[in-house]
Amino acid sequence: MVNASLTYEILLYLNSFYFGMFGACEVGMSVLKAVNLPYPEGHLLRDALLLVSLLIAESIRIYFGRHGSLSDHGWRVICSVFLTFPSSGGVTYLLYFQTHTLGLEYILCALMLALQLTEIFFALLFVVTMCRPPNYN
Repeated sequence: MVNASLTYEILLYLNSFYFGMFGACEVGMSVLKAVNLPYPEGHLLRDALLLVSLLIAESIRIYFGRHGSLSDHGWRVICSVFLTFPSSGGVTYLLYFQTHTLGLEYILCALMLALQLTEIFFALLFVVTMCRPPNYN
């Protein structure tokens, strides 16, 4: 059987590095788009606030997931799973609904969503195996 805790921890470790690159690229592309592309009234502020809230939510999610997995505290992992939904919603907004979307953003956001969906699966598997009573057979 797969060790869900180890797999979840590896995915979170990978995501912590990917998220740093993702956030830096998104901020850079947002500045590039703000300087070079016309935005309707209020759309630039909406896109910027959503990006900042996504960066904060994803940082908290990764922090809770890493520390919950390492210390076997299921409530932190559950909080991390619940924070995945607003984070995935923010990435989906960046992918489909923002005013201007670059080709690189399609690739980065699709990879981020795939990583988040894989993490949700292994986080739920980890919580289920952790909450199960021990078997001494």
